[in-house]
Amino acid sequence: MHVIDMHCDSLLTVCGERGLISTYNVSKKHPFLQFFAAFVPKEGRPPDIRRRELMHLAEIYVSETARLGLSPARDAKELSRALENGFSGAMLTVEGGGGLFADSTELDTLAALGMRVMGLVWDTNELGASAWDKSDTGLTSEGYLMVERLSELGIIIDVSHMSDKTLYDTLDATSYPVVATHSNFRDVATSRRNLTLDMAKRIASRGGVVGLNLYPSFLSDGEADLSDVLRHVDYALNKLGEDTLAFGFDIDGTDGKYPAGIDESGSIHDRVVELLLTHYPERIVEKLAWRNAAEFLSANL
Repeated sequence: MHVIDMHCDSLLTVCGERGLISTYNVSKKHPFLQFFAAFVPKEGRPPDIRRRELMHLAEIYVSETARLGLSPARDAKELSRALENGFSGAMLTVEGGGGLFADSTELDTLAALGMRVMGLVWDTNELGASAWDKSDTGLTSEGYLMVERLSELGIIIDVSHMSDKTLYDTLDATSYPVVATHSNFRDVATSRRNLTLDMAKRIASRGGVVGLNLYPSFLSDGEADLSDVLRHVDYALNKLGEDTLAFGFDIDGTDGKYPAGIDESGSIHDRVVELLLTHYPERIVEKLAWRNAAEFLSANL
């Protein structure tokens, strides 16, 4: 068993004595590949300020992963080597654009540092509308340029946090597979952050995957518990088959809130794997925990 988790916000918590790895944000039982997201919200700040903050987070990622001896997964060969040899690894991602434009020199720098996945929006920004924007204006002209530029660089586009129109605009603007690193299903919990079945099917139809998010309000319209995790898993297996769902737990991005039965007293990844093994065959759990994500990455890195 391995674990691949396609989204955490742990880069934002690195300060003082708290390093990138905590007691709860990676697997303690299995070799893991953790995506670490560099996230800088817009919040009225100009793009140049956001780009500087983004590059600072990238510097922290480089220094921390080197200190911890995490194996980089910058291409399919490095990913395969890590999986075959039981290494634990890391990948740098960007969430929300971070003030970047298609001609930003920082894009090339981030790619050189190993950034292989980028989400265009978190809040509405220069690239497009977010899921929380009721006006839902979709991709901007700059957003279309960014989609084209990311395709040229071989960087996978993350559609999590996009508004409905932004997501569909993105799917129409590129023929490459995309990923929803940390998104659940709107038929199960009605948050606008979740995917409709049509969105999920379109992502799956071109070889993309969807990462199961543990944020309670994306799991349930009420109080979330472990049964809600299983409801989203059941939905994905029934509607999309075995090859689409993966992990994207959003650890350190949930304000410490997780469904009842999961907390920060121990490895969240190991707790979810344990939960799934009590309800599904090991072959299915292997797919959800890492094989689906690994096959997607192997085909697209």
